[in-house]
Amino acid sequence: MPTDAADLDPSATPTITVRGDAVIRVEPDEAMLWITLSAVKDTPGPALSDVSERGTALAAMLDEHGVAKADRSTTGVTVYEDFDHTESGRRSLGHRAISRVSVRLTDPELIGQLITRATRDLAARIDGPRWQIAPDNPVRLDAAHEAAADAQRKAQAYAAGVGAKLGPLLRLTEPDAPFTSVRAAGGLRPMVAEPMPIDPGEHEVEASIHATFALDTN
Repeated sequence: MPTDAADLDPSATPTITVRGDAVIRVEPDEAMLWITLSAVKDTPGPALSDVSERGTALAAMLDEHGVAKADRSTTGVTVYEDFDHTESGRRSLGHRAISRVSVRLTDPELIGQLITRATRDLAARIDGPRWQIAPDNPVRLDAAHEAAADAQRKAQAYAAGVGAKLGPLLRLTEPDAPFTSVRAAGGLRPMVAEPMPIDPGEHEVEASIHATFALDTN
């Protein structure tokens, strides 16, 4: 409900509580890319050696493209026995080793080059890019400012609708998740020789605020 009843106490100051919202579209600052290398061999050692060798090649590839070590991270290494389920029961396929690396990138052209080279040269699986708006991007404060202004406009409109004047601001609170930046592409595995075209587009930064104002009904 947009209004408070002031606990139905005639002596209490009437108030109004509204939610202000704002959405600003902006190009993302960066993207996260996950590169997964896997191999299946008869025993764990050779499978892990295969993945390790290609992981070294991936590191060299990232160095070649100028990706700083601070912008990449090994997020997991797994070795396990893989099975195929048949009518006669489980059949071992061998031992699978998996290594996953996350990479933070800002250049869409570089993202496309890495996707193409990693899949072509290293038989990698690609997840992403997942686009992000940086926490310190000024557009977040712009969205907050617009959300607060939207709340005040709504409160003034409600007050005018009941023949009251908008009084001073009494309370200003954010919802649990005031900002969101969404939209992600996932599961790409291009098998092409030319660099994969990547277009970041524009993404939404949202802000919401709850504002409570006093009402002058005299």
